[in-house]
Amino acid sequence: MAVNAGMVTSWALAVTVILLATGWKRELLDDVSPLAAASASAALLCAAGFPGLPAEAPQPVALFFACAALRKADGGKRIQALFGAVLAGAVWIWLRHLYAADPVFILRDAQLDGPFAAGVLAAAVTGSFRTQLAAVTAAAVAARWLEPAAIGAWGWLDGFFAALAAARAVTLLARVASALAGRLRPQAGRKAD
Repeated sequence: MAVNAGMVTSWALAVTVILLATGWKRELLDDVSPLAAASASAALLCAAGFPGLPAEAPQPVALFFACAALRKADGGKRIQALFGAVLAGAVWIWLRHLYAADPVFILRDAQLDGPFAAGVLAAAVTGSFRTQLAAVTAAAVAARWLEPAAIGAWGWLDGFFAALAAARAVTLLARVASALAGRLRPQAGRKAD
């Protein structure tokens, strides 16, 4: 079942606004300010929705904000972002080409399976919002230029936000699992009854 272009973007931004309004800022954005995230999202929406701009218009905007997010990062974070981008981009491109070659392999949605898998791989490599943003952005741009079928600006944004949402969801689940494991671990100084 295919969704209309722009629906995933609308859903992801609406859920983000709700979660930020209810106190999930640290879990969603780490140390990035909500104002910066809102500015980046507004710029991406304007680049996609402004009449007369080419379908590729959101890509340089996303790259600008991804580079700005990593400008003060140390070398390790930049290497994580690069490695995450390579892995995420490879799986995103591979799934798109696989689906174009033989539609029988489509799991759920031909346009969104690649971004979701890319987001999961980006989360496996890095856990910070800044590095995940950079990795997902680079993967989305690479997938756009190497994909077999052309998609519009809203379709590209759908993939971008789907990958970023998947990365943040996996990171949040990993943090919850780690916290639960810490609570379930027996205390070292506790006496056995």
